[in-house]
Order: sequence, then C-alpha cells, then structure tokens
Amino acid sequence: MLSVSAYDPQDRYSRHALFYELSGADAERVQRRLASAHVLLLGCGGIGNLVAVTLATAGVGALTLVDADHVELSNLTRQFLFTEADAGSPKSQVLARELRRRNPGCRIRSVVGAPADTEDLRALPEADLLLVSADSPGLTGLVNAHCVDSGRAWLNACYVNDIAVWGPLVLPGITGCWDCRPLTASAPADEPELAVLIGRINARYQAPSNGPVNMLASSLAALDVLRHLGGFGVPASLNRRMGVWSHDMSIQAQPADRDPYCST
Repeated sequence: MLSVSAYDPQDRYSRHALFYELSGADAERVQRRLASAHVLLLGCGGIGNLVAVTLATAGVGALTLVDADHVELSNLTRQFLFTEADAGSPKSQVLARELRRRNPGCRIRSVVGAPADTEDLRALPEADLLLVSADSPGLTGLVNAHCVDSGRAWLNACYVNDIAVWGPLVLPGITGCWDCRPLTASAPADEPELAVLIGRINARYQAPSNGPVNMLASSLAALDVLRHLGGFGVPASLNRRMGVWSHDMSIQAQPADRDPYCST
C-alpha cells in the first residue's frame, strides 16, 4: 500500500485508498480489515451480482455465495456477470467463476441451495456479515432471528417496484433489529376479508425488476458493507432502512432504532 494521497496505477486498490482517506481513515488499516473479512451473500441475482463483484474487487477477503436458482435469459437485463452461455447453470457457481476472474485473491465459495430454516443457516460458513438480497418469503425474519441469536451483523438489500432499498444494518446488541420497528406493510389482522383479497392480488402480481434500480440498491448497500467492515465513515443504513425513489429521485429513511421491548 502506498503513502497518503499517492496514486499508483499498478496498485489494485490505489483509487479506493484515496476514497478511504477522503473519509478520514487510514487506508492501509481499512484495506487490512477488508482483506480479513468474510461476507455471506444470500441471493446471487440482480442485486447479489453487483454487490458480490463490488466487494470482491474492493478486496474483501472471502465471499460465500448462496442461491438455489439457475440462470435464465430474462436475468440478463440486470444480472450482468451472466451471459447467454450460462443459461441453465447454477447462479452461485457462475458468479463464483466470474469473481475469481476479477480478483483471484478473493476466496470464493458457492452453495447451490436456499436456507429454509434456522438449521440451514447454522450449517452455512460463519461470516462477519450476512447480506440478504434474496426474495424468499419469511427469509428476512429468519435471518434476523439467527443473526441476533448468533451476534452476527446483517443487511438487507432489495427493490420495491421503482424504489431501491437497503438496510437496516443490524449490529446485534448495538442497533435495532428487523423486528424492532414495523418496516414493511402487511395485511390488516382485524379485516380477514381484506387480507384474503390482498393475498389474491399479490399472488398474481409479478414485481418489475429494472437494472438501474438494482444498481442503485446494490452500490449503496455495498458501500455500507465496506464502511462497516473497513471501519471508515458511518453506514447510511445504521438504525434506518433507506429508499431511493427512482421516478422522482427522492430519498426516504424509515427509522429502525432499537426497541428495548422487542421480542427478538
């Protein structure tokens, strides 16, 4: 690593070092912390693709990629590390191959499958942070309970139609968790007929997935991961869930601070 404010085109991380210094950090220390970090990524689709390549090329030491899906042609509008030739292949394996090409120094492990319960999560390798970009029903609650119990940090990154969403960054014992505050809408429990109607509509609805919106959520979530693991700056999603409304470029923050009476 070079001295402060120096730039060397032969140094893989030289331009990032300047960014860490811009944030008031010791660039060498940040890079060492990243090199010793392990991130477990649940979901290798539109957001997982871009988060993974951002972390791997930034020098995060190890990534475990978990996904049960296979590459489809409809993925190629936003899952940019896949090609037509990869159609039918497991996403986690293809993504692992492409990351190794971009940074052989990053230790990559792929898992073809999806965690269905706490035991499945416990069976995965230990990591410094879990990032959830999969959209399986109930997964965020499952991961939150597991991470709070095990003391692991975790972060959710997703999209809600045209909104790029990331957070909250959950640091068990320090921040709020996913269950401390209501962060997502749900059918009213006291109106069963309306709940049934909402369920029918949602069952028929296919959410859009747009490359630029995916990129917004991915890049800002990855930056918060780098901030947390590298120990520089303040993650934007600390104690809040962030959203960028791409149609009018407004930003919304949902409070996710700690509730001392949270059951989780």
